[in-house]
Amino acid sequence: MSEHETAAAALADRFWDGLLRLEPFLGTQVGDERHDDRLPDPSEEGLAERGDFYRGALADLEPIDRAALSETTRTMLDVLEATSARELAAIETRMDRLQSVSHLWGPGQLLAEMASFQRADTPERLERYLGRLRAVPAFLDALGPVMEGAVTAGQTAPDVVVDRAIAQVERLLSTSPEDSPAHAPVQDDAARARVADVIREDVAPAYERYLDNLRRYRPSATSTIGLSALPGGEALYASQILAWTTLPLGAADVHRTGQEQLEAIQQERREAATKLGFDDPAKAIAALQQSGRNVASSREDMVRRAQEQVRLGWEAAPRLFGRMPKENCEVRPVEEYREADMPFAFYNAPSADNSRRGVYYVNTSDLHERPLHQLATTTFHEANPGHHFQLAIEQEIPDRPNLRRFGGLLGGSAFIEGWGLYSERLGDELGLFRDENERLGMLDMQAMRACRLITDTGIHAFGWDRDRAVAQMQESGLPALEAGIEVDRYIALPGQACAYMIGQLEIQRWRAERAKREGAAFDVRDFHDRLLGLGSLPLPALQREMGAGS
Repeated sequence: MSEHETAAAALADRFWDGLLRLEPFLGTQVGDERHDDRLPDPSEEGLAERGDFYRGALADLEPIDRAALSETTRTMLDVLEATSARELAAIETRMDRLQSVSHLWGPGQLLAEMASFQRADTPERLERYLGRLRAVPAFLDALGPVMEGAVTAGQTAPDVVVDRAIAQVERLLSTSPEDSPAHAPVQDDAARARVADVIREDVAPAYERYLDNLRRYRPSATSTIGLSALPGGEALYASQILAWTTLPLGAADVHRTGQEQLEAIQQERREAATKLGFDDPAKAIAALQQSGRNVASSREDMVRRAQEQVRLGWEAAPRLFGRMPKENCEVRPVEEYREADMPFAFYNAPSADNSRRGVYYVNTSDLHERPLHQLATTTFHEANPGHHFQLAIEQEIPDRPNLRRFGGLLGGSAFIEGWGLYSERLGDELGLFRDENERLGMLDMQAMRACRLITDTGIHAFGWDRDRAVAQMQESGLPALEAGIEVDRYIALPGQACAYMIGQLEIQRWRAERAKREGAAFDVRDFHDRLLGLGSLPLPALQREMGAGS
């Protein structure tokens, strides 16, 4: 091993260990249980420690000659660099002030996240889990000064976000300790009793204090919804576009790309409607809704349909993939207490040893607002051949350093989400849509992602209000309920919605370039296996390794 390889490997090992110490949830998510009794430190001191860590990593990276490294080591450092740059940008722009009151993967969802990822099936694991529950009060109490600092600095969240967060915590506190979502990892009565005691004595009072802080904060929340209305908002938003897409894109360029893509997809939607006997997609969808065939009969029916689609995607995938995950994923409904604030569906990756399977979560609330013709494309995005393939395969590649197996969760969001969106088109390529209605659902979702580019930039760069943003999202065929949830998500997570279509367009471009270059020798399975083998890298690194043009 060369001097640079040795230095790079040592840096990556130090970085990974330090990252798990700072981000103990990441360790839990990937199956490293060393810090399962801890929570992150959101205090000012914790923020300073994080900043020192990431700046130190970038300084240690500078003298290493990356041109002399192997592919694995070179791409490992790409992840380290992108992760550090992203986290430093978030620290410098104080995005933690906004996240401290967010309804979306914010403090109100802490218990559900813990319960989703963490195991408590042995005495040792149970003690770690109880230790993490007992750490919740310190975590929530540390957010108080962060919220006060946000008010002093004038960097407060929009009122719609704070109102959702307040309602979420109120629902959580209205749940008895015996019915808390924190019970999910424990099975026997004795363990459940211990968890209930900690919830009653430690966790619930801490959430009461956090709720009081939210209510005191509420009068300072903004009536505007975009970053551009905050001090330094333009730079703040630029940092978030770069963080989520890994490309230095201007808001105006992203906005224009969304408009161009939406126009092309709307033409496809009109063609699909014509095949169904209508001159307008909205009329085709309205007729389907009126037929009564576009609504699940029950929560269980929605889950069963998703399970069947997961099976179809799994069985058809070998036609486009040479490599498959070792195991299929499972389907679960989103827990009822948090379903009101969550999107239609999302995916959690398996643990490193596959002892915890990948999980595709489906939101089964308000079934009349969740049209079935859009479920199939959502399943192909989140499960097979979407996120389950992409994340599970990446984790299963042998002899790959942990930072490459898992660090892409922090540094490769545009590829992860771009792959999910690209996989919706693969569902069409594989012939998995049962009829033109389901195919129209796929085009609805494609149009929605184009609208995301328009709406996210409209909110955070061009001063749009919520009504205009919701109307733009409904233009894709999104129901009013889901459009409102989506818009509130973009308000709470600036720039994240841009990752999807930007990533998809890059993957499609690389595939088209390779197919043109290789002609009859082009094998799409080789292309997919190579891309998934490289995994969740920043888009510039993937482009370099795929040999794609600029």
